[in-house]
Amino acid sequence: KIITKKINETSSDKIAGFTGDLTNMETLYVAKEFFNKTIKSKYLDSRISNTYINTTNKENYIFNSTINGIEDSDLIVLIGTNPRYEATILNSRIRKSYLQNKMKIFSLNNVGDLTYPYEKLDGKTDTIKLIIENQHYLSKLINSSKKPLIIIGQSALNSKSGKYIFESIKSYLKRNKKINSEWNSLNIISENASTVGSLDLGVFNTIDGSNETLKKLEDHKFEIVYLLGQDSLQFKKGNEFIIYQGSHGDKGAEIADVILPGAAYTEKNGLFINLEGKLQSAFKASYPPGDAKEDWLIFKNLANKMKKPFEYNNEEQLRKLIEKHIHSKINKP
Repeated sequence: KIITKKINETSSDKIAGFTGDLTNMETLYVAKEFFNKTIKSKYLDSRISNTYINTTNKENYIFNSTINGIEDSDLIVLIGTNPRYEATILNSRIRKSYLQNKMKIFSLNNVGDLTYPYEKLDGKTDTIKLIIENQHYLSKLINSSKKPLIIIGQSALNSKSGKYIFESIKSYLKRNKKINSEWNSLNIISENASTVGSLDLGVFNTIDGSNETLKKLEDHKFEIVYLLGQDSLQFKKGNEFIIYQGSHGDKGAEIADVILPGAAYTEKNGLFINLEGKLQSAFKASYPPGDAKEDWLIFKNLANKMKKPFEYNNEEQLRKLIEKHIHSKINKP
């Protein structure tokens, strides 16, 4: 009652939400429905930084060469990433491939011990400019490679040059036919389990490298902030009314005015999209304790109390809508 009363008394453009690292597809879908349709707010975002994203094509935010494809590669270039830290399994496959094939590995910047040797290049934007203009010796290696692997990490996309780095690299690879029906050299590392699913479902507000929702939050333009399992958001709380929905009881819960206990990811079934863009199912190992509920049910109850019920009544109906959305994204020309 406190939450619905507060929401009803607040202008929709004064309400924002941020989703967390382990948010499953069911919760993301329902959260977006709740924000966009129930309370009419456009300020829901899965990003807590100014990450550049291009969602016009699914290949722009997944690992297109696949994890297994790493062993087929004859050249690897790391741009703004430390795969040993960001994607441990992926890094171990790079090491395995290196031991088998002894291919050359380059990294823009020294990122420390990756468990395999690599050549360090200057990480400045000028280096990328030289590469894409075929004025760097790495350009020749990429052009002559049959299956190069270009891996772009979040630190590159989070930088002020994120848009230039991504768009120029992709354009360069397309010009040189390194993105084709047989092999796609463009690869993005996503750090969180919910990242690709969030982008598939459109849980963001801007795509130009800015984050309007985050900027307004930092400027204290919101009256209500809904943290959906989000414990990594760094901001100094002012007069905002904070709703925390989740299971961690971490930073998000510490600053909350109201807490809605949600089930942990081990306490509910859930769909996730992995970094290759493949749909995966996670199954619960236990049941949520006490008053905790699955997140999508919490939103459903809130929508009912606001007399704006959702069109689905159970998990099966919800999943059909999600899968339909995902297939439309995959088949989009």
